[in-house]
Amino acid sequence: MSKSRALVATEERDYSHRTAVQKLGVKPEQRVEVTGDVGPGLRRDVQEVIGRGLVRSGELDTAIVLVESEDEAKEALVRYRARLRDDGALWVITRKRGHEHYLNQMALVPHAKRLGLIDNKTCSIDEERSGIRFVVPRALRKPTAA
Repeated sequence: MSKSRALVATEERDYSHRTAVQKLGVKPEQRVEVTGDVGPGLRRDVQEVIGRGLVRSGELDTAIVLVESEDEAKEALVRYRARLRDDGALWVITRKRGHEHYLNQMALVPHAKRLGLIDNKTCSIDEERSGIRFVVPRALRKPTAA
């Protein structure tokens, strides 16, 4: 790979200019639930983007959930999987390394797989938190009416 192509690839992977809501892929009009201490301003920023209030019941396009233990994460995976639309996303937010409630996100992957979810993205939320996104694999999604 040429030096200029390597530089472009590196620049394309730098997401520091994007807001947490952009990294999470939240879009206008989505049904979103946010649970736990997800950081200063994230709830407000999500509501601003979706143009509506957060939801507490029914189907979800996106769930953003802070967990502080593996047991809490397992319970959240089960709870939100039942409400997640086939093309939705479950963001499990954890504390970063060095925090007393640090949780290795890779430990959650086997639990998610048992529920028919795969991990396909991680991102930094802020200085203290990061997220891992779980989705329904395309092969397992119900066919949509044309």
